[in-house]
Amino acid sequence: MNLPNVLTILRFFLIPLFVLVFFSSVKYNYLIAIGVFLLSGLTDVLDGFIARRYNMVTEFGKLFDPLADKLMILTVLWCLAYKGYVPSIVFYIILFKELFMIVGSVILYGRIKIVVSANIYGKIATVLLYIAIISLLLNMKISLYILMIAVVFAIFALIVYTVKYLSEYKKLKSTSNE
Repeated sequence: MNLPNVLTILRFFLIPLFVLVFFSSVKYNYLIAIGVFLLSGLTDVLDGFIARRYNMVTEFGKLFDPLADKLMILTVLWCLAYKGYVPSIVFYIILFKELFMIVGSVILYGRIKIVVSANIYGKIATVLLYIAIISLLLNMKISLYILMIAVVFAIFALIVYTVKYLSEYKKLKSTSNE
């Protein structure tokens, strides 16, 4: 077990910690929740950097690193929607996108061992989601606008991923028919 994988596992433990803190009645619970959320984001950046820089990329990391990210974002959005801070539709749009990507990735990886990497729109959507979530927890007025822009980028990323998945799937079908 290398350091990047340990950091990925840590992120899975940060998810229930975020929920616990978010719904707690402790003073400054939202600020503490922001800290947990930022720690999750920091460990994500750090594990990716270390894995690539020191040639520590593993199959475990390729699979579980993005899963930890998706679960954290979805959990936080669910918490915010549950409390009424964001429209529930935002949670469902992101949930649909992530489930589609997971299913598409599993199919492509299972059949032809191809991993479709993140596209720029997905990365921008993720960064904007992080900014929107932090600004929502800080009760900033601009947060819903940032969130809507993030959702637009997420939808566009979904379209790009769909085109990529279909292209790879067609290649798979054509090679299996030959």
